[in-house]
Amino acid sequence: MRKISKGRHSTLFDTFITIYAPTVWEDIHEIGVPKDAHEDTKLQILIDEQNQLCGYTEIYINEIEECHIDHYKKRSMFPELTFEWDNLIVARKDSLFGANYKDHQSGIGINDYFYILNPVTDKVENYFEYTPWGEIIPKPDLSEVEKEKAIKTKDVFNLNHRSLKDRRKNIIRLINDYATLGNLDIYSALESSGFTSVKNQLLT
Repeated sequence: MRKISKGRHSTLFDTFITIYAPTVWEDIHEIGVPKDAHEDTKLQILIDEQNQLCGYTEIYINEIEECHIDHYKKRSMFPELTFEWDNLIVARKDSLFGANYKDHQSGIGINDYFYILNPVTDKVENYFEYTPWGEIIPKPDLSEVEKEKAIKTKDVFNLNHRSLKDRRKNIIRLINDYATLGNLDIYSALESSGFTSVKNQLLT
């Protein structure tokens, strides 16, 4: 997980908000809404703000069907943030980790948000590092409060699911295989492999 720098709103998203004054998220799919407002919003966040990486796992997203717009703070708990741009994060669709795991399996409650990292407001990469076998762990120099947040965030998004560890381990193996190349060449070769934080740790 890395910090996401939020940018300008999607034009169609702003048009939709202005014209329809929606009250629930499902309104964005209703007939009459500006064509493709939902897909335009998802694409803009994914490409312009997240460099085609899942906002929680850093998996590279190549197909728009592989992802959805997640509300970092769940709509059921924070309905007033349903159409807040800074609460919208594009995430990979997978029930085993990431956004879907947060919403349906983590058991997260309203108060838990005080103890998990927000990729929009927190520089999340400062909290984690990666082992040679792809495990994400808190950095050793964190304060106790920071460490608690790192561990809670890891658990809420299930960031050490075996699939994610295996993907990170494979990136690390590839970087080691490309060791004779310069860093820029390695970044170029692995451009669509995702997991920027792993690459930065090994190459910086």
